[in-house]
Amino acid sequence: SFSENLMHIGFALDWHSQSLLGGREARVYQTDTVFKPAHKTKAEMMARIDQTFTEAIALLKDFDPKALDDHLDYFGLDRSKRQICMLLADHITHHRGQMLVAMRLNGLTPPRYVLYQ
Repeated sequence: SFSENLMHIGFALDWHSQSLLGGREARVYQTDTVFKPAHKTKAEMMARIDQTFTEAIALLKDFDPKALDDHLDYFGLDRSKRQICMLLADHITHHRGQMLVAMRLNGLTPPRYVLYQ
């Protein structure tokens, strides 16, 4: 669903930034309730996503660029933290694109694209 896609973006953003880049223990998707859309209003989901982006931006602002070449296991693959940063952005774009198509298929006009700020 649209809300599941939205909250999946939040979960993955949190995992890529706070856990893979920041070293915090990862949330467990199967048991996590923070990023599950069940019993959440639209306003609650939007607030959670906004907070998650704010936290990721803060982490990235303070991230030591020397650590970009550190490597970690990413689903059995050797990836640098630089690649994790790119994966983070790419994953958001991928699911945002799915959400825009879903909106159009449901007769809604998605928000206008805003150039990279």
